[in-house]
Amino acid sequence: MDGLAYRLLTTDEFELAVISLVAVAVFAALAVALYRPAWTMPRLPYVATLCVCLAAGQLSYLLRCLYFEALDLQQLGRLAFAFVLIWIAIGAIVGIASAARARDAFGGNLLWPLVFVPLANLLLMVAPSRQARRTRMGSRASEVVLVACGCVLVGLTLNVPGVSQDYLESAGDARHVQAELGANVAVDPADSEGLEATLRDMVAKAPLPDTLEARVISIEVHGDVVETAMQVEDDNMALDADWRDETTASLCFSGTQALLLDKGATLKTTYRASNGELLSDLTLSTDICNAFRAPKEREIIAVIEALDLPQKLSDEVAIIGASYKDKTVTYRYAFTARPPTDSWKAAAQGIMCEQDEFRRIVRLGIKIKVEFDLAEGENSVPLGQLVMTAATCSASAR
Repeated sequence: MDGLAYRLLTTDEFELAVISLVAVAVFAALAVALYRPAWTMPRLPYVATLCVCLAAGQLSYLLRCLYFEALDLQQLGRLAFAFVLIWIAIGAIVGIASAARARDAFGGNLLWPLVFVPLANLLLMVAPSRQARRTRMGSRASEVVLVACGCVLVGLTLNVPGVSQDYLESAGDARHVQAELGANVAVDPADSEGLEATLRDMVAKAPLPDTLEARVISIEVHGDVVETAMQVEDDNMALDADWRDETTASLCFSGTQALLLDKGATLKTTYRASNGELLSDLTLSTDICNAFRAPKEREIIAVIEALDLPQKLSDEVAIIGASYKDKTVTYRYAFTARPPTDSWKAAAQGIMCEQDEFRRIVRLGIKIKVEFDLAEGENSVPLGQLVMTAATCSASAR
């Protein structure tokens, strides 16, 4: 069902128009088969009814603007069903109105299908009534106004399908996930009081950056410099180049320290042994963090460009795409079968967050977006996506 819904909602403008016309014709035939009107409909109200139905059909294209929201909520089937309900309503109205108009013009209901035949449908619209009617001047004028309003409504809605198609194309190219768990930037009222006051307020509200290997002894703010003294708890802790890289990434791109850097602070951190001996020190600023990340970004891009895609990972999963843009790495995976439970995305995020390759990326403040598709023959159906950051991976680990 989701596969059919996906094809319906992403098909091009012309194909959707053909599908809509066929669906409306089928539902019109069913409506007339179930209910043959014994009443008649004059020309002008009939033309106005067709105009309103046509305009409603055009406006239904706007439902496709909800495509991405339905995709995220895995509700593509319901969105496609909304199209079907609209087609049922329009088909029933057009079918019954055309049968009533055929009865008015030709004395029977049999010619109602002419409404779906180009040019021949003009017969239903212009053929005079067999039954003479006494009409007042005001009644005739109101009918003419009704038809004119219907025609104007159709004219106003003719471009709606193109608008919805343009939205799908542009939104599909530019869509990015806008929220990250646990990475909300605080707005501090102290900003108006100067940078030092802002930094003091942020430091006072933030949790201490303790780790398993070291704990905070003191944090002081002097101007735009935040000085932190750490005591190393593990005497065997190796403060080598790998430790320095990992600590730099942690301080530069995640947690409160990253927010302090965004405000324009310089972080100076000293690491001392329990006897007070200075073991190491680390000074960071926005420029230093960017310089630290730049070569690692190039390494990530080189790894992505070297991938031989598509690459089969197992009998059920293959990676079919990878790219890097605007501090976001995007991977595309294709499943050969639909995952059996709804918890598969959470399980996939947990597995990926534990892999060194992905951990190195998110620790640099780079987002990882993972898109999952279900391969069905030559086509694919979106199954959903994940966005991983240092914050979300920390949350999933807990």
